[in-house]
Amino acid sequence: MQEIYNTTLQIVQHYVDKMVQSHAFYAGLAGIVTIPAWIKSEKLSAEHAIMILILIGVLTLDWLTGRTLAQRSPVEKKTSHEGHNSVVKYGAILSLCALAVGLDFVFKTKSYVFAFITCALIWTNFYSFLGNVAALGWGKWFPLWLFNLIKDEMETKIEKYFLKGGFHETKK
Repeated sequence: MQEIYNTTLQIVQHYVDKMVQSHAFYAGLAGIVTIPAWIKSEKLSAEHAIMILILIGVLTLDWLTGRTLAQRSPVEKKTSHEGHNSVVKYGAILSLCALAVGLDFVFKTKSYVFAFITCALIWTNFYSFLGNVAALGWGKWFPLWLFNLIKDEMETKIEKYFLKGGFHETKK
């Protein structure tokens, strides 16, 4: 039980560090400022569901590109534990959104906490998705300015999956 707790704590700590690195908190603040009137509602609405669906869509894109990147990587140290960590990570992300709804209810903050946390999580995972896309060499299909935003994430992914920093089209 202690091992599960420690693993979960490490995953959460890594994820919070990544959110700080990607400036996700600014995305959360931007979401509060730019999201229309539904944010002032004290009840769950279709907009809440849409935000969760956008988050699930971005999580799916990140997972698909991350999986493709791992398959093409010549680094063989990836294990089935990585897949289990992804399940825990995605469960924790969706749980955070549910917790945010509860916090909004308890503190009577309408939907501000939910919007902040959900927008920050969408940005963090979109940031990771773009890093995967760039590391895969698929950048030619995306606007170049997006990759200037995620240069550090792209370099981290290339270093993680391709030891010498080079991209290899297929895993041998």
